[in-house]
Amino acid sequence: MKPEDRLLFACTRQDFQEQYQQTVLDISQEYPLSWELIFSKAERHGVATLVYVNLCQRSDITFDIPQKLVDRYHLYTMQNTVRKEQRAQKLVEIIEYLSGREIEAMLIKGGVLDVLVYEHPAFSTLSDIDLVLHRRREELSGSELDQLMDELHGSSIEYDFYHHHDMTINGALPVDFDRVWRDAARIEYRGQQVWVMSAEDTLISLCINSCRKRYFRLKSLLDISETIRVMDQLRWDVVVEKARLYDCSSIVYTALLVAKRTLGCDLPEGILEELQVSALRSTVINSLVSYAIRYSSLPLDPISGTSLAGKQLHASLVLPYATYRLYQIRHKIFEEILKR
Repeated sequence: MKPEDRLLFACTRQDFQEQYQQTVLDISQEYPLSWELIFSKAERHGVATLVYVNLCQRSDITFDIPQKLVDRYHLYTMQNTVRKEQRAQKLVEIIEYLSGREIEAMLIKGGVLDVLVYEHPAFSTLSDIDLVLHRRREELSGSELDQLMDELHGSSIEYDFYHHHDMTINGALPVDFDRVWRDAARIEYRGQQVWVMSAEDTLISLCINSCRKRYFRLKSLLDISETIRVMDQLRWDVVVEKARLYDCSSIVYTALLVAKRTLGCDLPEGILEELQVSALRSTVINSLVSYAIRYSSLPLDPISGTSLAGKQLHASLVLPYATYRLYQIRHKIFEEILKR
């Protein structure tokens, strides 16, 4: 593994303990690092501000960072903070608009982590905010639907009705959203009431999202690791039960495995075995993860390659497809064909 990648794995955490600081210091002293490469990867993986803040805790490391990069990431952090605040304000407006029309909303993925997990919203980037509306599309009249779409258009808020396509991977996973809604809880967000998924569904959704990002995106791994660290009410027996119910045990297994192998995510003893992934599949998954971490420069490198039906054919696709069931692979292939 490239020393720059090892440094990024050590820095991608809110709890930047002495052991990780020492790892970063050892790497910086042993290798001639490309700080430009480190920060460009951190930016592409959505964790640049957090990496920079952690590095700033050690003056014996940061004196090696070129001043132009220091200036660049002061500006980047400020811009990210302002952008997050603008989106938070827009979210409040949208929730208030929905409440006035008696439509409840659930905040999921990165948006909810900014509220419940991250100490500072700028620690990770957010391309959009995801909401699930507690209405089915067919329950709205044509005029209500048009008004809703007009209101949300251009808001950087991605929404879906009753379920969310990212969590089901566009219908490939049989996620029981009746149960998701039953187990959800309401919280106050800047004076507005909004639903959030249970801790268990939140973690499962992050594992599914990590699969969608091919498992080695740093922000996805950070989301998983920090959610486990911060949400001490997490019931692991329910995580296992729901992973089986949603037919995504292999996906959850792989996401947790990669988070543990890269960021040192603290998992309960035996939890991977409790997910009951078959011996053959778990062997394949472990071999692919070990190869990627030990021998390959692929995990943190940009995805490129031949495009087929809008998808980049790349070695990083092998691991996600190793975690799908056969019917899920057929669903994804059929979905891609329909897009053409």
